[in-house]
Amino acid sequence: MKNAPIGYECPFCSVAASLPMPAPESAVILVEANVFCFVPLHHYGGLWGNCLIAPRLHYENVLEIPDNLGSDFFRATRLVAGAMREAFGCEGISTRQHNGPAGDQDVWHFHLHVFPRFRGDGLHGGNKTLYRAEERLEMAGRLRAALR
Repeated sequence: MKNAPIGYECPFCSVAASLPMPAPESAVILVEANVFCFVPLHHYGGLWGNCLIAPRLHYENVLEIPDNLGSDFFRATRLVAGAMREAFGCEGISTRQHNGPAGDQDVWHFHLHVFPRFRGDGLHGGNKTLYRAEERLEMAGRLRAALR
């Protein structure tokens, strides 16, 4: 399943190339040997503080990602979930992952969404909305501080 157009310039690969010292505007909150985590450009349904975990190497989707990266993703998810609870006082955590156009994938680099959750938060009915730059950086700063 290859969906990236010819000549696709992967935005996540651009961030990965800057590691371990990403630009502040990339909103990276966690850098591990094989994965990294950042606050994306969008939030959903007014639910702030969501993150993406991505591999440092390029894999388009779940059908390409090596099995051995599974533990890296679960470790990062656990760390980020703890940081979300500390930073935002959330009551729960949700994850989701999309593959292919029919699966709502819109960046052609495997990534896992991690959401802080609150009772009745409307995540599943909410629209995809851009963060303002300062909002995104504030969320990243709060999460980085909670990860320390």
